[in-house]
Amino acid sequence: MGDFEDEVGASAVHMAAGAIAGAAEHMGMFPIDTIKTHVQAAKKDQAYKSVLSTAKEVYKARGFFGLFRGITAVALGSGPAHGVYFAAYEFFKKHSGGGNLNNSQLYQSLAQAGSGAMSTVLSECIHTPMDTIKQKRQLSLKAYTGTIDCIRTVIRTEGVRALYASYTTTLVMGLPFNIFYFPVYEILRKLFKSDPHSHDPLAHVCAGGGAGAAAGAITNPFDVAKTRLQTQGDVGKPYRGLIDAMIRIWKEEGPAGYARGLLPRMLFYTCLLYTSDAADEEDSVDLG
Repeated sequence: MGDFEDEVGASAVHMAAGAIAGAAEHMGMFPIDTIKTHVQAAKKDQAYKSVLSTAKEVYKARGFFGLFRGITAVALGSGPAHGVYFAAYEFFKKHSGGGNLNNSQLYQSLAQAGSGAMSTVLSECIHTPMDTIKQKRQLSLKAYTGTIDCIRTVIRTEGVRALYASYTTTLVMGLPFNIFYFPVYEILRKLFKSDPHSHDPLAHVCAGGGAGAAAGAITNPFDVAKTRLQTQGDVGKPYRGLIDAMIRIWKEEGPAGYARGLLPRMLFYTCLLYTSDAADEEDSVDLG
């Protein structure tokens, strides 16, 4: 019974730490995410030339606070989603032997990749609807009065399925992202830590930022397709699903279409996972 209680306690700590870190860093990085959404969702004849010009366009059209439209959805959803994400990862990593230093590096990497995949499947059930509402509010192509009005309008006009229109795409993107991210993160963390059992926030920071930038760049084409699917009802350019979106983006925009929002996405994930891993480590120590 003691082991069970210890495991529940550890999961609660990781969930709380992940929720706190996730909510803080998502809201802190929100303006960059807004710019990325505008770049990725723009039609070919309305494409923004650069990240800077996109920021200027958003500011000119909606003012400073236009960069923060949709942040309420993030505040409501990112905490629970990240809490589940981190708790699930640590749970699956522990029970698969991904954190056992007696196992080979190859086995640990495979176990960590599998743990990352499972945590993504669970956390995206919470994150995807929130992300859909967030992107609709960021673009502001329809006159939503707020987050609640946006949710009601989407359900009324497009149905509940619209909130999960990008779930499959998110998993297709998220699974390789986490399968790539977690092993790289663990390897980098070991390289930066002189003592594998020591508490070293700097090692978490460097490992999280480096792995996040690389994983974000590799999966950017799927992120573009995700944005198109989530905002199709507002943009007025419907897609039949992930494959249709990927094919049409390639045909209509070429390789450049897959690279839309690449720089802000890399910056976003570098800073997001840079701060998130450090905060999660700190919070886990404090809460533990």
